[in-house]
Amino acid sequence: MPVTQLPLVRGTGKDYRTADYSDLLPVNMLAVQTEVLGAAGYLRSFPGIDFRQSVSGPSRGVDFNTVQSVAYRVAGGNLYKSGVLVNTVPNSDRVSMAHSDDSQAVSTGGVMRIYRYDGTVKTLDNWPPLSGYPSYDIGRVRDICRARGRYVWVKDGTQEFGVTDLDDESHPDRFRPIYTAETQPDGIIACTTWRDFVIMFGSRTIEYFTITGSTDPQAAIYVAQSNWLVDKGIAGTYCKALYLDTIAFISNQSSGPPSIYLINSGQSVSIATRQIEQILRSYTADEISKAVMESIRFDGHDLLIIHLDHHVLCYDAALKQSQQWCILKTGLFDSPHTAIDFCFENQSFTVGDKLQGRLGTFSFSSSAQYGQQQEHLLYTPMFKADNARLFDFQLEASTGVTGKAERLFISATTDGLNYGSEQMIPWQAPFVYDQRVIWKRIGRVRKNIGFKVRIVTSAPVTLSNCQLRAE
Repeated sequence: MPVTQLPLVRGTGKDYRTADYSDLLPVNMLAVQTEVLGAAGYLRSFPGIDFRQSVSGPSRGVDFNTVQSVAYRVAGGNLYKSGVLVNTVPNSDRVSMAHSDDSQAVSTGGVMRIYRYDGTVKTLDNWPPLSGYPSYDIGRVRDICRARGRYVWVKDGTQEFGVTDLDDESHPDRFRPIYTAETQPDGIIACTTWRDFVIMFGSRTIEYFTITGSTDPQAAIYVAQSNWLVDKGIAGTYCKALYLDTIAFISNQSSGPPSIYLINSGQSVSIATRQIEQILRSYTADEISKAVMESIRFDGHDLLIIHLDHHVLCYDAALKQSQQWCILKTGLFDSPHTAIDFCFENQSFTVGDKLQGRLGTFSFSSSAQYGQQQEHLLYTPMFKADNARLFDFQLEASTGVTGKAERLFISATTDGLNYGSEQMIPWQAPFVYDQRVIWKRIGRVRKNIGFKVRIVTSAPVTLSNCQLRAE
C-alpha cells in the first residue's frame, strides 16, 4: 500500500462566499527548514509568554536605546527604562520613538518630547526670541526618526519635514531646518532612516533624502535622490519596519489593492501571497492605516509581524524556497495575538500587551500565554483519493515535556469547507519521549480529502512527517 506524504506548512480550502480556493495558514506554528527524520523541515510552536511585571497600561511603543543598551517603552501614561518608571507620557495613542547620545525622544499628540538622560524633559520648540535666530512653523509632529546628529520630524498634514539643531536638539536647526518632499503634495505620512538616507513615505510615493555634507549655513542639509524614488505609498504611520537589510511596509490604496512590500535601493518587491492580499483587502483604508508592523529574529527565524484589528500576520524570510506566512492568535477562538512591541534585551525577548497593563518575556519551553493554554492549528492540502481506503495517519512529534497526558484533535474535510468530527489521538505524556501519534483507520474516501490538526496545550509543540497509507 503506497504511503502519501502530506505537507503541513500550508493547507488548501475553499471560500464559501466566492467558491474560490484559499490557503489555510498555520496558526501559532512556525516552519523550521532543517532536515529531520527524512523530512525537509518541521513545524514548531510560537514561543509562549511569561508574566514579567505590571505597567500602567497597554503598550504604545518601544525603542531599544543603543547608547544605554536598554529598551525604552511607553505603556499607559508612563515611560519605562528596562521596566523601571522614568517619566510620564501624555495621551493614549501610539507613539513614535527615537534616541540620541543625550536623550530619548517620544512623539505623541503632535508634540515631540525629549527625555534627557540627566532627568530633564524638553519639547521641540523654536529658539527663544532673544537668541536672534528665526522662528519656524514646527507644526504638529506626526513621526520622528534619528539621522546622524539630528532628530527628524514630519509636519502632520504637509509635505514638509524638519531637522533639529546639532547643538540643541530641542530646537530646529538655526538656518535651514525645513525641507519638502515635492512628490507628496497630500502630506508625508511617515519617516524612517536606512543606512545614511532619510526616507519620507507618502500616500503615492516614497522619497529618499541624503545628507549633502556642506558646511555652508545657507546650503541645504538634505537633498532628494530622485533616481531612488519609489512609486508606492504607505498605508499608515506605523505600517513600516526595518526588516533584514530592507524596509517593509503596507502599501496605500492609491497604488492599488493593499499589499506588503520590501524596498531596497529604490526597488519594491511584494512578499504577500494571494491569501494575504485577500485578508488586507477585507479591511477599510482607515483600518489598515492603524496597523503596526515590526520585525524580530530568533533561532534562525526572520519574522515580520503585522498587527491588524482582527489578525496578526507573521512572515518568515528564513524559508528561502517559499513565502511562508502564518497567523498568530491568543486563546481558543480567533482573537489576535495580544503581544506587541517585541524587543530583545538582557538576553531575553520582552513584549508589551495590546489590552492590559503588563509586560511579558518569551518562554521557549512553553507555548502558553500568561499561563493560559493556546490553540495550534495545522492544515494539509486537499488531495485526490478516488474511492480509496485510508489508514495510519501519522505525525512525528517531539513529546514527553508536558506535565500531564494530552491528546490532539484530527478532523477531515471532503469539500474544503466543512470539517467533520474530531478524532482524539493521544500525542503526549510525561516522560514519554517516543510517543507515536497515529490515527489507524480513517475510512473510505469518495473523491477528495484534506485534514486539520488541532492542539490545545501549554507545552511546546514540534510536529513533522505527516503521512498516511492508501489502498
